[in-house]
Amino acid sequence: MKNIKKFIDTKLNKAVSLKEQFKVLEEKDWNSLTVLLELNIQISHLYNVLNNNEAINEEGREIDNLADEISDVLLQLSYLSYLEKIDFSSLDDYQDYTYDKLEGLTVLFGQLTEVFLEDYHYRFAKSRPGFATHKKFITDRLIKMFIIVSNLADKYNINILTEFDNMYDDAMNFIKKSTGN
Repeated sequence: MKNIKKFIDTKLNKAVSLKEQFKVLEEKDWNSLTVLLELNIQISHLYNVLNNNEAINEEGREIDNLADEISDVLLQLSYLSYLEKIDFSSLDDYQDYTYDKLEGLTVLFGQLTEVFLEDYHYRFAKSRPGFATHKKFITDRLIKMFIIVSNLADKYNINILTEFDNMYDDAMNFIKKSTGN
């Protein structure tokens, strides 16, 4: 929990800045639904690293760096939180949330996707017991996803602060190379 608090305090703005830098390579503007799609890709990369198998690996792609993939998930969670104007002041209320299984990240992702599809009027809206608004539900699911990612990193002895900075530097170099700067 300590690591994710520090990440949110010190890296969230850096993550948003990086996503903004990527706009020079994108043809369309992103919204919460497109960030969800990218988050799905990054979560699947986590699965790919932890379940490396020829039967599911994509030919020609080396997806084998757990620390980098964790950083990519944190990047997408950060940008989605930014787009949704998530308030992290309730983070201390999650002190006892210790869940650390990748499968749980997927379940929460599905719940988050469903509520966004409702908010974008692709699905019928329903209430979420225990949550006064969809915004409170979304905040809860995002906070839990951040914590699960941090707990996974701890489980595999990955320093999310250092690894995020490494991913940031790699991404900035990629953007510069791709734009000829």
